[in-house]
Amino acid sequence: MNLGGDNLSEAFEQAALGMLAYITDLQCVEPVKTEQIEAEGHDLESLLYHFLDEFLFLFSSEPFFIAKKVRILKFDKENFRITAEGVGETFNLSKHTQGTEVKAITYSNMQIYDSIDKHECYVIVDI
Repeated sequence: MNLGGDNLSEAFEQAALGMLAYITDLQCVEPVKTEQIEAEGHDLESLLYHFLDEFLFLFSSEPFFIAKKVRILKFDKENFRITAEGVGETFNLSKHTQGTEVKAITYSNMQIYDSIDKHECYVIVDI
């Protein structure tokens, strides 16, 4: 996945939505519930890894939450911490299409660009 935004927060948000879009068609997800996550790392790459892993965990365990929107509430680039929320609902096979299972996020060839004119994340997920 190669995703970007107007700033690094948006690039991370888009990376989460890109990963979740592998799992199901996000247009079918209703914004009825909010789940909050916290992630931390020792650098930006590990922070992105743990950020995505938190959303994957929300989907992979009860109540099988799938986010339609992801919003970073706090992004501490110095201490590598994020607080974010996902807005969506519980995944339901009778309502949501079953896409590709995302098994894990990988560090393989992970790249993060955060400059004046470029805010992008490149992540490979294991499917």
